[in-house]
Amino acid sequence: MDDDDDLTLNLFTPAIKKNVGKSLENVIWGNRQQRIKARKLLKLTARAKPTKTPTLSESQSDVYTEKSEIANNKKRKIADVSLDFDNNKRRNDGSGNVSSTPTKKLKDSLHFSSLFNSNPEIPTIDVKPVECIKEEVFSSDSFESLSLDTYMLRNLRETMKFNQMTHVQEQAIPPILNGSDALVKSQTGSGKTLAYAIPIIHALQAVRPKICRGDGVFAIVILPTRELALQSYEVFRALVKPYQWIVPGCTIGGEKRKAEKARVRKGINVLLGTPGRLADHVIHTKSLHLFKLRYLIIDEADRLFEMGFEKDVKLIIDCIKEKTLKKQTVLLSATLTNGVERLAGMSLESPVRIDVSQDETTCAVTPKIDLHINTRDNSNECSAFSVPDKLKQLFVVTPCKLRLVSLVALIADKCVLAFKKSKMIVFLSTQDSVEFLHKLFSNLFKENDSVSCMNALLSDQQQDIRKSKCLVTFYKLHGNMDQKDRTLTFTKFSTCKNGILLCTDIAARGLHLNNIQWIVQYTTPGDAKEYIHRVGRTARAGAQGNSLLFLMPSETEYVKTLSNMKINMKEIMMRNVLHNLLLLFEKLPKILENDRRPPRTYEEAATTLQIYIEKVVNDEPEMQEVAKKAFQSFVRCYSTYPKHLKSIFHIKYLHLGHLAKSFGLRDAPGGFSAGKNPIQSKKKHFYKQHPCLEIHNPKEYVKKPLSSFYEFASGH
Repeated sequence: MDDDDDLTLNLFTPAIKKNVGKSLENVIWGNRQQRIKARKLLKLTARAKPTKTPTLSESQSDVYTEKSEIANNKKRKIADVSLDFDNNKRRNDGSGNVSSTPTKKLKDSLHFSSLFNSNPEIPTIDVKPVECIKEEVFSSDSFESLSLDTYMLRNLRETMKFNQMTHVQEQAIPPILNGSDALVKSQTGSGKTLAYAIPIIHALQAVRPKICRGDGVFAIVILPTRELALQSYEVFRALVKPYQWIVPGCTIGGEKRKAEKARVRKGINVLLGTPGRLADHVIHTKSLHLFKLRYLIIDEADRLFEMGFEKDVKLIIDCIKEKTLKKQTVLLSATLTNGVERLAGMSLESPVRIDVSQDETTCAVTPKIDLHINTRDNSNECSAFSVPDKLKQLFVVTPCKLRLVSLVALIADKCVLAFKKSKMIVFLSTQDSVEFLHKLFSNLFKENDSVSCMNALLSDQQQDIRKSKCLVTFYKLHGNMDQKDRTLTFTKFSTCKNGILLCTDIAARGLHLNNIQWIVQYTTPGDAKEYIHRVGRTARAGAQGNSLLFLMPSETEYVKTLSNMKINMKEIMMRNVLHNLLLLFEKLPKILENDRRPPRTYEEAATTLQIYIEKVVNDEPEMQEVAKKAFQSFVRCYSTYPKHLKSIFHIKYLHLGHLAKSFGLRDAPGGFSAGKNPIQSKKKHFYKQHPCLEIHNPKEYVKKPLSSFYEFASGH
């Protein structure tokens, strides 16, 4: 019998017929050419040479087919792990029928591309050390050298544990006590709040007859964010402990106006708040009396200008001018830009300029300017910045696909595996990114959900506690949270000993959070002054601190931008960060599948972790939706970098397929292509195939204001 007859005989076997598949059922018994194609298909499917016996009985054919299927299953397991679905496509034969492959259908297979393939080359960065602007924090003098009230000095020394002044306090307190307007520049974390709070409380306690809460407001303090307002309010509460007749109060957006109006009606002497809510009360709250106002403090003045609160601040100042004859004004900021100078021109009269970084105090006249809203770019107004001496600044360059696993490795090293665990703040660009990472990490760092046989004797309550135990506690903070949740998060993270705060730039200014050892900037901040404010959350008041900046290969020029601002950076290698993953699997064995051996190299560890993250994200519809929103908001935000930084941060440098991996997605959502950068196509087509940008007109895209994408804490 010839080969064709052999094929015909084999096709009568039910097992062989089942192995061929439904796609060729209609052509099995066709002409000679179709039967020859079917035989070739069997060879590809079996991955083995057919037996050259002239005939096969039905039982022999069944045995042969069963062995072939066992061999195929073994090969499938190997292929499923190493197959790169970014480049692998299903083939099509000439008749239009899709040919059978040794693996399962694409949609049913493990869809995972290698993390270490097709990545851009990481450039070599020549980081030259620069001479930083040094600003010593503490002075050699104590508060006793100032002419302060005895009870004030005792409270500072015994209750608040302040024995030594900082340089900004040493230089700012005397002129403020003398009644001069002041424009103060000092690095973040240098004690600027006490620099204006101490003179105010000292002056109010000396008023005779004693002031009472019914006298109205003597001082107004304007602050950019709710958290900073609450923090400064606590400082005033601590200062007035010896003087119970002085009553501080706080008004912020998110709180009930009716309750705040009741407190104002009852009486407040020092009123702190965000600009929007303060302006509301100044205009509409009739019980808010300003005729005895003595002090106006504008803290974080540059931040107020950048956040668009300039209009509210001007409204407050105009109302104060109508109701008071004389007041003393103090502006404080970590950076003095032209915007701050113009803001100072609203109300300062012959202010004393205090710049601690230059170690000089000079008197200069700031001309009054009729200030209008000006949205021009002020990014190049500051040529250099000062940072704390004990701040160690690092950066790491990671390809897009490896960003997420690198962040997990860093958290594991500093907050999970370390003998002395650290507190860490991770800055992100959008609220959606905060929500995604908080949800992902809370799941990832949770210990095994399964209870072992040894733990089976525990009570149900004990088992629930064990199930929910997390290796490290994650907190989230962004402007879209309820005020109650924001305050609770701020309080818990400030008092905890080990934890990680995932936040937007809402926490970048002025906040004093205890014992922060690491600042991680997972997304670059843009202007150098924003970088300074972020890293200012650590190394405060002379303490030791560390910061790490994540950069993609296309963003490495940003290091030179920081160097031009007198900021020293040191590089750490990505492989050194990823090596920490090898020990993480001992703490979290759930990442390993039952049939997987522990990884032996950091490449294997990163790949295994990425597979697990993608499984977690894509198996839960809710988690997948959160990841997609985070991806889309990241792309939108990335397109809003200032004009002078577009050569470094441009959306055309993003590989959207690789970016999706950093959000645990297997493909870019919407109309994005994982392997092709749509920015290379025509502009009109680019806007159409970017549904996540939610912009259909290129002119709208150009005109859209930057502030619409920024994360701010509204004062309303």
